Amino acid sequence: MLLEIAEIDVRPGAEIAFGKAMREHGIGFLAACEGVVSVQFGQCVENVSRFAFTVVWTSMDAHVAARRLDSFGEFRSAFGDMAIGGAMHHYEMGDVVPGPSA
Repeated sequence: MLLEIAEIDVRPGAEIAFGKAMREHGIGFLAACEGVVSVQFGQCVENVSRFAFTVVWTSMDAHVAARRLDSFGEFRSAFGDMAIGGAMHHYEMGDVVPGPSA
């Protein structure tokens, strides 16, 4: 499995619109991409202009292939010009070990 962690910084004042666009449209488009196992989305507590996505992909190849899909393009267009920066990292993950609260 491949874990993608993406942080997106949005224009100050666009936080509510960005969160709404992602929850109502963007996340669904991303989750619809072939190769996606799960998607989580949230807003930073310390910096409300920063949001994060975690996406579990079946593989890096699936992630690369998804960039050519219409649904991935729809995901990216959902936040339009609200994004002003960010970072993305990918990790090859091992087995999941459930904790006591799982």
